[in-house]
Amino acid sequence: MTEALGRLVAKGVCKSFGSLPVLDGIDLDVSAGRTLALLGPSGCGKSTLLRVMAGFESFDAGTVTVDGEPVTGPSPTRGMVAQAGTLFPWLTVRQNVGFGPRDRGDRQAAETVTELLAATGLSDFADALPRQLSGGMRQRAAIAQVLANRPPLLLLDEPFGALDAQTRLRMHEWVRGLLAERPTTTVLVTHDVDEALLLGDQLGLLSARPAKVVALRDVPFGSDRGRHTLADPAFVSLKAGVLNEVLEAS
Repeated sequence: MTEALGRLVAKGVCKSFGSLPVLDGIDLDVSAGRTLALLGPSGCGKSTLLRVMAGFESFDAGTVTVDGEPVTGPSPTRGMVAQAGTLFPWLTVRQNVGFGPRDRGDRQAAETVTELLAATGLSDFADALPRQLSGGMRQRAAIAQVLANRPPLLLLDEPFGALDAQTRLRMHEWVRGLLAERPTTTVLVTHDVDEALLLGDQLGLLSARPAKVVALRDVPFGSDRGRHTLADPAFVSLKAGVLNEVLEAS
């Protein structure tokens, strides 16, 4: 297992769209290799914050750094996957996953692609087009496409929101296993409290817009958590408390 990189630090981050304030002094510190799950009311600015972290959106005040380097624009060191995915519909799965490494002239591109296709369970679908895949498979391919660039920071913007409940649970277990094998600092934006508690090492709660961090807590469950954890009394109790906090933050 390789050493984790990608410590993310945001200090006093503010962002407005014209006269509309969206982010109001966001402070976060995500240790390398950890997963932060962000919850908050709809429209509070969670996705905007993720785009700021990715370098896709400028911000008005504050600082954002990854491993001490300021975020000033997009970079292959920060990979982002959205609900709609990022696959090119005219390319096969193999070509999609290898697009970044090939574009950079990576001599190990073919080896990287083969390894990621195996890790994501897509080896048998390497020559399929995205339209020939199920929703869960497309999201696995989209995550593999981003991981092919070996980013220290992975940003997930409700990547499983369009999937059915059973597929989401399978994807939760798959993502936890993948991140255990490939230590990658991850920030997950979600509306699903179950998802946040199953995937996050740390939970962040944002207020209604303009968003502030109103709570940060460690998630006390081990790395083997999965669908069986949903019935754990401690999980049920924590979920109820988090749901109440989300309602109070709305």
